[in-house]
Amino acid sequence: MRKRTDRKTDGNEREKSAKELLVESLRLPRDMMMGASIVTVIGNDQVLVENYRGILEYTDCCIMLQGKTCRIAVSGRCLNISYYTNDDMKIEGKISEIRYL
Repeated sequence: MRKRTDRKTDGNEREKSAKELLVESLRLPRDMMMGASIVTVIGNDQVLVENYRGILEYTDCCIMLQGKTCRIAVSGRCLNISYYTNDDMKIEGKISEIRYL
C-alpha cells in the first residue's frame, strides 16, 4: 500500500493545478496554454498587451484591462489606445505605472 503525502502550503502559496504542472513539465508556452497576458513595455511611452479579455476603463490617465487571471492597470498622462484587436493592443502616452490587480 502506498502512503499518500499531502502537499502543505503556507498562506502565500497556492496549490498548482494539474494544467499548470503539465505546462511546466512539458515546457509549453505559458501564455498559449494558460491564457496568460503578455505585457511588453517600450520605454515610458508605449505598452503592448496581448491576450487580454476586455477594456474595463479608458481615460487619458488610466486604462484598465481584464486579463484571464488578473486586471492590468496602466497609469500615466495623455494615454490613448492607438490600435486594438481581439488579441492585442498598443497603448501610447507618458506611462508612469503598470499594476496587476
